Amino acid sequence: MDLGIGKVIKEGNGNTIIYTALIAAILANCIPTVADGWYFSLQQKWKQQLNEGEITPEQFWRRDVLNYYTITAGYYSIVLLTMLALNKNSFSSNSKLLLGLIGGGVVVGVAAKNIEKDKAIKDLKK
Repeated sequence: MDLGIGKVIKEGNGNTIIYTALIAAILANCIPTVADGWYFSLQQKWKQQLNEGEITPEQFWRRDVLNYYTITAGYYSIVLLTMLALNKNSFSSNSKLLLGLIGGGVVVGVAAKNIEKDKAIKDLKK
């Protein structure tokens, strides 16, 4: 499987890949995804376990840090693997597929965040 990265670098446009990766990283951290909703849900569960003495601070932070760095990466790995599995070779098809996958993730991610916020507000009112 050739992604064309080698060709871009050989043509002297390697910086384009770096800039594109940085822009993608910025956007990926700004757009909520399904992974964000899952992470925040787990974090809230572990924080409650910590507050109730069911887990230690070390366990809480180990889980929190590990999941912070793996859940979102896993989500984007699934998006990439889906695109590769569907093997669309045209830019138009790939960009539409990518926007659809990310867009679906955004909707679910925003909904999950809103649910978590509503639960937190409800808990504060108690």
